[in-house]
Parts: sequence; structure tokens; C-alpha cells
Amino acid sequence: MIESARVQAAIEILEQVSESLSNDGPSADNLIRKYFRTRRYAGSKDRRAVTGLVYQVVRNWGFLAEVSGGSVRKMVLLTLGDDALFNGQDHAPAAPSDDERAFLTETHEEQPHHRLNYPLWLESRLQARFGDNFAAELESLNGRAPFDLRVNLGKSTVAEVETFLKDQGVDFSRGKWADSALILSDNPRIDAWDIYKDGAVEIQDEAAQLAVDLCAIKPGQQVMDLCAGAGGKTLAAAALMDNKGQIYAFDNNARRLKDLKPRAKRANVRILQGRHLDTAGGKRQKILSEYLEKMDRVILDVPCSGSGVWRRNPELKWRLDADNLTKYMRIQKTLLSEGWGFVKPGGRMIYMTCSLFQDENEHQVSTFLDGHEGAKLIPYSDLYEKPDLETLSSLPDCLALSPHSHGTDGFFVAIIEKTA
Repeated sequence: MIESARVQAAIEILEQVSESLSNDGPSADNLIRKYFRTRRYAGSKDRRAVTGLVYQVVRNWGFLAEVSGGSVRKMVLLTLGDDALFNGQDHAPAAPSDDERAFLTETHEEQPHHRLNYPLWLESRLQARFGDNFAAELESLNGRAPFDLRVNLGKSTVAEVETFLKDQGVDFSRGKWADSALILSDNPRIDAWDIYKDGAVEIQDEAAQLAVDLCAIKPGQQVMDLCAGAGGKTLAAAALMDNKGQIYAFDNNARRLKDLKPRAKRANVRILQGRHLDTAGGKRQKILSEYLEKMDRVILDVPCSGSGVWRRNPELKWRLDADNLTKYMRIQKTLLSEGWGFVKPGGRMIYMTCSLFQDENEHQVSTFLDGHEGAKLIPYSDLYEKPDLETLSSLPDCLALSPHSHGTDGFFVAIIEKTA
């Protein structure tokens, strides 16, 4: 594909993204994959270039959509800075109209929320989290996320994985907070690596690794991951158990769970029981009833706004609205109550989100504690030896992380113990 044809491809994909954002449709990733599935002539360089332009626009969607009136062509013109590739020839975008030419020559003043690239309606929530570091934190949220590996300590050692990476010429550093984390400088394709195929490593942000470490899971325990998704935290927890005890992975989405079984086999996890929680006709309650007050640990990584992972998935910020946020908070409250029922006396429930908002974090935890007399908040610092891990949370016993302050995804962890 010539360069102008790549721009036209990006415009076609962005037209679909625009419609999808308005109707809560498929993600940009899915739309890009579908687009190129029927265009086999596009090579890897073409796909990278088109994808890069698509995400350049998506990252700045709020400003671009506002000043352009939602015109995708104007958004791309302003992103490129000129109309040189808009000539209507050889699969290029059509020549710009007089209105589009005038738009390109106008001055489009950025407001603070445009420059820092966040939805204005979320400003008070972001201010409540970040305070005086607001600008620096938002700039980090607009940056690129690192590529983090979790070493499967049940199957390998950090030193062995480091040796492999050095042999491959991969630049990396050790994680600052989680002993199992290695941070890679680039985003390599690792699916062909022997250490990946053998289950020695998984892709997982350091914040998620640290969150599982704070669960203080021991071999022989009964552990439940109630919102397991694809099972990243399930496998991280299993690595701490030395294949002793049981770990139960549940999710109401069968598609998300389908890859967990082969991943567990690759990681040599033999104590896993995964099950889809069908919500029809009371099946969920029936499936879960046998686990009441039997779990040493319940991992509760709840559905949330995803505001902590905006640097990985920038379109999430433009998909979120007040109704969706309210829905998430309602689900979180329900899951906190449900998950608590599976914790045995002396056991713990670990509440986690990848959200920055106190509505989904501190407020949920405080409300839960007020309504449950036997619930005790365990300070994260009691479970972590490094003294320099400082929380951003308004509840000092809870851990709140951010890209700027900690170099991780935005993440929240609260450890709640059921008094015996």
C-alpha cells in the first residue's frame, strides 16, 4: 500500500470506530483485525502504519471530535497537519473540500482537558485522586504502557528468564514492586519464545502481580477467583501454591474463560477448577452455594471503568459515560456482598480494580465495612516488606497505584479479613 492508501484505510476504520463509540460496539482492536482480515494484500508494515494512525487519532479523540464536529476526515487532516495525501488518486482519500481546507488553516485552541486528554465530566474524580500531581499523572496516563512479564516462579526463576532475554538481545529491567516482574523496553512477539510456550512467563502488568502478592496466598489453601476473566491473576495465585490446595476460577463470560485451561496446562497448574457461571434461572447461585464460608482467599477483581489502563486502551475513556459508571458501581457492590459469603472465618477477600476513581474504590470499601461488623481492613503495608511503596489512596490501609507515581497501571487493592 502506498502512503495515501494507508491514510484512506485509517479513515475507513475510524469511521467504524466513531460509530462503535456512539453505540458501545466493538473495540478499535477488533475493528482493525476485521478490516485487515479481508485485505490480505496489506503487509505487516501497512498494518502497523494504519494501526498507528488510528490510535494516534483515538488517543486524542476528545479534542479532535470536538473541534471537527465529529468529522473523521477532519480529525485525520488535523492529525497529519496537511492535506498532501488527500488527492483522490490510487486509493487515496478524496481531495479536501473547501470547508476541510478552511478547517485545516484555522487555529484550534486546546483547553486544559484537551491538552491532558481526558473527558471533562471526569475532572473532579481525577482531581480527587491526584491532587497537586494532576497534570503529571494525566500526562503519564497518555503515555505508552510498558511490556511487563510475570515469571512463573512455579516453573522457572527470574535468573533463568533473564538469561534467555539476554541471549535474545532483549532490553529489560527488573520490576520495582513485584519480585516476579520483568519490564521489557519494546513490545516483542513472544508467542514463539520457548520460555512462553513452556509456561515460564506470562504477560501481566506489575500492578496486577503485586496485587496477587498482597493476597498472601500459601500452599494448601482454598482460593477463589470470582471474576477470573482470562485467568491472569488465577495463574499468578496458583504459582504461589506449589500445586497444593485448590484454586477455583469463575466468570460469567465463557469466552473469556476458554483460554484458561490450556494456559494452566502450559504453566503446570494442576490444582485449578474453572467454571462458567451461567446466570440463567438461578444457576449461578446453585453452582456457588457449595463454597459458602470455605475459602481462605477470595480474589475479587471486579468489572470497573478501566480508567487505570487508559494508556493501554485509550478508547475506554471515550466509551465511559455516567450511566455505565453507575452500572459498574452497582455490580461492584453486589460482588462485594456475594464474595464475602465465600470467605471462611479468618480468611480474606481481596478487592481489586483497575480504576482510579474513589467511587469504585474507597467509597465501595468504606460502605462495605460499615455494613459488615465482622469485616476488618488489613493494611497493605503489613504484607509488603519494601518501605518505599506509598499509596495514593485516601484510605491509608488500601493501596492505590498510578503510572506516574509507581510506573504501573492505575490499580487499587483492599484486603478485608473476616474475623474468626
